Amino acid sequence: MALDTVKRGRIDHVLPQGYLDGFSSPSKKGRLSVFDRDNQRWFEASTRRIGGIRGFYDYPPGSQPDQTADQAFARLEAQFPPVRRELVENSFSNWRVHLDFLLHFAQMLRTRSELFRQQDVAHSRKQTMFKVVEVLERKPSERQPGRFDETLSVRPFRPVDQREYETLLRNKAITDMRTEIAKGAAWLSERHWCLRFAVNPTDPVITTDHPVVVDGRSPTLEEALPDPNTLVFFPVCWQACLIGSMAKFDKETDAFHSDDLIRLRGIQLKLAQRFVFSPSRVAFGLAAVNAAPF
Repeated sequence: MALDTVKRGRIDHVLPQGYLDGFSSPSKKGRLSVFDRDNQRWFEASTRRIGGIRGFYDYPPGSQPDQTADQAFARLEAQFPPVRRELVENSFSNWRVHLDFLLHFAQMLRTRSELFRQQDVAHSRKQTMFKVVEVLERKPSERQPGRFDETLSVRPFRPVDQREYETLLRNKAITDMRTEIAKGAAWLSERHWCLRFAVNPTDPVITTDHPVVVDGRSPTLEEALPDPNTLVFFPVCWQACLIGSMAKFDKETDAFHSDDLIRLRGIQLKLAQRFVFSPSRVAFGLAAVNAAPF
């Protein structure tokens, strides 16, 4: 099937159902307690009916991408639920065996978010874009045997109208998302990681529409990331959260203290785009001043 003929306008789950299911109630599989940050209220929802935006990953008609977003997501989405089940069944004793995969999955969640789209488009608006006019020279690549390096003639790209420009930005953002996913764990693999677990679904790890968050003392995200006092949080399911730092942890695997869970939930609430997902209605603590979605 040509990629341009793929059905459009479906509900695209910005958070995969297989991920959200890990935060559903143990007694009501597939059912979530959802906190609406804008309206300050809790409600119940199924994983199928929350966390989606219609046509969010659709390339506009007439586009000819070499891959769809669905294809970029497929392997990670398919593998995550069985990995999560295995971790739970083994009480997370073997989490380091799956760390590379879990970090790759976290990278996918980060880049498929509304925040990534907004940041990518905002960055692109500040750039001068160029259009290839012709290929001037094509010769065998010295760095990549079997491939060719091309010398191109380019000129600044000026869209005919605003609609064309917005289409270009959307195409670029979706392609940039796929490029980031293809990098694997990327910068996340440069950190030391520990896992903290919860045992009570009434005092759980939660997640939001921005699952990967950073908490640090530095005034900017660029300064925070290399700071050994900065922590990166990736909620795996209601029973577990991965925590990353440039500094090593004394204990790689340990239980959460209830106060730490409340504080983490406060950070997550502050940084949520709109929704918080949990197996039960929970208390929120005070959010750290310099926390940021990522």
